[in-house]
Amino acid sequence: MELLISVSFLSTIVCFLSSGTLGALRPRGVSLPKKIFYDPSQQFYCLDGSGQFPFHFVNDDFCDCEDGSDEPGTAACRNGVFNCLNHGHESVNLPSSRVNDGICDCCDSSDEYRSSADCLNNCKELGEKALEAAKAVREKFLKGEEIRNEYIKLGKEKKDEYRTLLKELNKQEKEALKVKNEKQDEKENAETRENLILAKEREFKKAQQKRMAAEKRRLIEHQLQEEAEGHKAFSELDINKDGKLTPNEIKVFNRFDYDGDGKVSDNEVQFYMHKKDKMSLEEFLSNGWKIMKPAFTIEETEEKTLDPPLDKEDQKLPSENEELQIPADNNEKIEILKDAALARKDFADADKLYRDIQAEIWHLKRKLDADFGEEDEFLVLETQCFEFSEKRYMYRLCPFDKVIQVVKVSNEETLIGLWESWSSDDEHYKRMKYTRGASCWNGPNRSVEVKLQCGTENKITSVEESSPCTYLLEFTTPALCKTLPPEIKKILKNDVDFI
Repeated sequence: MELLISVSFLSTIVCFLSSGTLGALRPRGVSLPKKIFYDPSQQFYCLDGSGQFPFHFVNDDFCDCEDGSDEPGTAACRNGVFNCLNHGHESVNLPSSRVNDGICDCCDSSDEYRSSADCLNNCKELGEKALEAAKAVREKFLKGEEIRNEYIKLGKEKKDEYRTLLKELNKQEKEALKVKNEKQDEKENAETRENLILAKEREFKKAQQKRMAAEKRRLIEHQLQEEAEGHKAFSELDINKDGKLTPNEIKVFNRFDYDGDGKVSDNEVQFYMHKKDKMSLEEFLSNGWKIMKPAFTIEETEEKTLDPPLDKEDQKLPSENEELQIPADNNEKIEILKDAALARKDFADADKLYRDIQAEIWHLKRKLDADFGEEDEFLVLETQCFEFSEKRYMYRLCPFDKVIQVVKVSNEETLIGLWESWSSDDEHYKRMKYTRGASCWNGPNRSVEVKLQCGTENKITSVEESSPCTYLLEFTTPALCKTLPPEIKKILKNDVDFI
């Protein structure tokens, strides 16, 4: 059960057990603390200093003072104050306009001394009930206070643990930085070897590609030269220029006298003509020229069989009989690449460890610098979350972190607030502010205010959307059970069992 007493409830049950008695000369409606200002043997001075009058002007049913202090027991002044002494219960101040209005406002019925209202004096009964309620409140408060003291102890231990861990992490950070730098040097050295062998391999492949391109170029040039020579030979052999070679045209040329008997025989003609009666230019270039070319070049065989001269770029390439120098054998290359990959992995692991330690140090410093109460009594809440369920939504409060709203039907979560700070007003540790929640469809970002109250357990007791996209949560916690509420102290101050 939470330690919760509303102001309206207290106004009804608060008990003031007075051990004093009413002095005979105290004017009606004057509270005991103000009795000294009402001395019938002297002039009466308005409490605001607005005037002075003979004492018999007090309670004469005519308002003489601007503050109404001369008429505490009548309704003559609109701003007058009537005090119900209420022996056995709480003394109450009323607007003097309620005096003799036919309604019983004072439990001792002193406000209706000239009216027909049938008022009963029930101050004793109300006071006894208020006293019992106050004792129950005090009992629960003491339980909460006991838990709070345990929270303070746990908070101190946790902060000490954080400080010890921070010292250890600072040492680990230095060691991790040293290892990281070493692994970085190893990585750079391994990558230098890797880049060297890869660069040589790229040069090797580039040289191969250049040589293949040069060989292809020479082949094309050779083919073009062959074709040009074929065209020239065909033109020479085609005596009648009809675009066809015939056996008679072949016989004219002694270069086709293969056996050297001084004439070109039919057999020799059939050999060079592929046993055909006619040969077109296309057939000549594709088949005939290959057989006839030696007959055209017999005298220049040695000169013609030489390769055409290389251009400057081709001269830089290795010859066909010269093997290109491979940078390293495959096993050596594999080892170098493996070493580089391993060095990169080792560096990445070392760098990650260093960054993880730095992140943990940052979080620890934030916790050590965070405001968890005057005596760190709220620190125990930092790792917990609390839920509150209503008809449509479920709310999850994680102190010093966030507040979530969950739609029960779909289980869809909406962030309605991130921890920002304690309230900056007089109720510093009684209100939490959560801002920067998800945007509302029609405007502002959602935000939450958490109102804390003393209680024997950590619990959300109510949730209200106080205005669009602004939420108010009420939360009880023993961490707030530091001081007994003054209204409870007032009730208990005359109880013999109260210390």
